[in-house]
Amino acid sequence: METINCKHVEPNGKVCRRVAFRNLFYCYAHKHLYLGGETRTEYEKRRKTLSEEGKTLPEEDPDYEPPIMKAMLEDPEPLPDPEPEQEPRPLSPDWDELQEEEGWWDSALVEATPEERKKEALANAEVAERSLKAEEIYTVASLGGEVTDEMFGRDLSSSIVRGGITGFAALIAIPFLPVILMMLLAGAVGGNVGSGGGDFANDTISSLSQALWKLQFFAVFISGGALLGFSNHRKRMEALTKGKADFIAEGSLMDS
Repeated sequence: METINCKHVEPNGKVCRRVAFRNLFYCYAHKHLYLGGETRTEYEKRRKTLSEEGKTLPEEDPDYEPPIMKAMLEDPEPLPDPEPEQEPRPLSPDWDELQEEEGWWDSALVEATPEERKKEALANAEVAERSLKAEEIYTVASLGGEVTDEMFGRDLSSSIVRGGITGFAALIAIPFLPVILMMLLAGAVGGNVGSGGGDFANDTISSLSQALWKLQFFAVFISGGALLGFSNHRKRMEALTKGKADFIAEGSLMDS
């Protein structure tokens, strides 16, 4: 379509010279003043129709003067409000500030003293009725506490033997695990294993035990358990040694 200039005439008689917007006679800035006006395509159809009838357009009359738009002829219908954009996702709250405002976070809470940490480690072991873990052994030793044999737990030989026994027991238990799982699943869904389930259990245990309960597998499981026992004892011994060394080093620094 041919490019033309805007036909709008300002109140002072000055003609707008901007490029017309799309198929209109007026530019983008003035098109809202002529709502409902005909497009250039409609104008050409009207001119062609009048030409066939032997008539001329009023605009082609030499004495025709274009109207001067001093104001909008009528206010356009208000456009609907645009749909609100999706609200941005709120930022995650600052939990420290939120908890402090709610009163269940004490920003002035001091860290536990060394003596309190030592007592906590001993209390945890006493409640669980077990020896100390490696990290608990280090805590007690680094704070100058005495780690007794009961606190330390099994010695090297006992740890290795206990690990081997654990490996042996694990291999013995493997054939029974599928049966136990089947019984738990049947109980969860409210089913009944029945005689068919008993045959399945016997066949499963028999086949797995014949396949696994062999000398080479016992050797692997017992050796692996013994190795884990040795590793556990070594870890506890290293924690004890490092804890004592740190306690001595800290005492030397305080003396100097």
